[in-house]
Amino acid sequence: MLYEAQEELKGMQSFISKNNLSMSSKVIIIGLCLSLWAQTWQDVGGGVNNLVNVIYPHNGVLYVGGQFSSVGSTNLTAYGIAKYTPSQGWSTVGPGTGAGGTGQVYAITEYQGKIIVGGEFSGIGNSSAQNLAAYDPVTNTWSAVGGGVSGPVYALAVYDGELLVGGGFTQVGNPPQSISYFARWNGSQWLPPDPTQTTQLLMGGVPRAFVEFQNKLYVAGSFIAAYYNQTQYAYLAIWDKSLQQLLPAYTGQGPNNNIWTAAVWNNKLYLGGDFTLAGSATGRLVTYDGFQFGSVPDAPNSGSVRKILPVGNSLFVAGNFTTLGNGTIVNRVAQLFTNGAWSALANGIGPLVVSALAWDNNILFVGGNFTQDGSGSINLSYIAQMGGLGTSLLSHEAVQLVSEAVGTYLVSPTGIESCDLRLVDMAGRLVWEKNASIPPGGKLPIPLPGPGVYILQVQGTTGLLRSFRFYNKES
Repeated sequence: MLYEAQEELKGMQSFISKNNLSMSSKVIIIGLCLSLWAQTWQDVGGGVNNLVNVIYPHNGVLYVGGQFSSVGSTNLTAYGIAKYTPSQGWSTVGPGTGAGGTGQVYAITEYQGKIIVGGEFSGIGNSSAQNLAAYDPVTNTWSAVGGGVSGPVYALAVYDGELLVGGGFTQVGNPPQSISYFARWNGSQWLPPDPTQTTQLLMGGVPRAFVEFQNKLYVAGSFIAAYYNQTQYAYLAIWDKSLQQLLPAYTGQGPNNNIWTAAVWNNKLYLGGDFTLAGSATGRLVTYDGFQFGSVPDAPNSGSVRKILPVGNSLFVAGNFTTLGNGTIVNRVAQLFTNGAWSALANGIGPLVVSALAWDNNILFVGGNFTQDGSGSINLSYIAQMGGLGTSLLSHEAVQLVSEAVGTYLVSPTGIESCDLRLVDMAGRLVWEKNASIPPGGKLPIPLPGPGVYILQVQGTTGLLRSFRFYNKES
């Protein structure tokens, strides 16, 4: 019965020897691989009817912002902002039907217990807020933030107790106060980043991201000078709150084009955008360690990186690129692991761009301007979801399948706090499953079914699935 499976042992001798296995073992390892639970893109409650710019998870609710006017399969009217839960589906945010005017939302964050929404709108919900507003989930009401701002808001962040606001505005508050492109709201008043120059900052563009790295606040975007005619600050600068000044973030050659997104991952600052060069680093995704830029092997080198999202030991990367630097087709979204390996996410997304990423309840959500997956076989309406993604890699040493005279065991030198185990036969039928913990150096017995070839799948709470394929010679 399936004795031909022993032919697959070629190339596995080193692994067998390492684990003290022999051809006389009850279980013979005939293959092992790193793989994922079945991956596929899925619709999110019927989606929305136009592009999505931002997805923000908060207390079990997904707040979604963009340029849409209706959501869900019932075409519920919602301009620019809506919320989604798996149990209740889509609904409007607060009273009213969303954002007025152009009705576009670009950025969402939380500040002082409220959901802060930035974009390009005149009034939102039951509030007359201009381009910047706060939603209170407790009272289900909208309010203006500091009288609003005079132009679109593209970036929001909370830093040292203040709400940082970046965008294409030149005035803030009511009555208007002249602060351009980057302003601070401390809950009671507006403040400029540099009181000596309130209108000559971040020239030629706008901030797209605020991120704290190595106890410094980095400002990234499309600006070509932090102060008038000071191009050594192009696209990336540091804001020093104690000095109330913008400072150079680098020396020498910096990025040569727009930065769309920034995040800290793996002890480095990652930057994505339209640039092709940053220092001596190339590609649309680079790292910065506080001193110099670095290339990311096989990162996209065409198109644009619009959003990056760190989740555990993974960095999700999205934009309008279709291939990695090594030519692998990924179609606008990919996953990078800390060991440098890249992974496509099913067939990717298409067309045109993925510009929003979020992680909630072990599910990856993507948003943008697209109507299908990368193969064109799955209809998706500007927002999609995928589960079963690992965010940390289980190394070969982290978990092993060992056969001994008295039984077969899963062992872990370092221990696994919690893992899901599934044993399936070659027809794909589930024959055993269990959630268990393995102490360091401990052994977990695996029940042996009848003779045949089986696959044991192992997945940690946030870990990639590891599969052991083995041949059971006897029951």
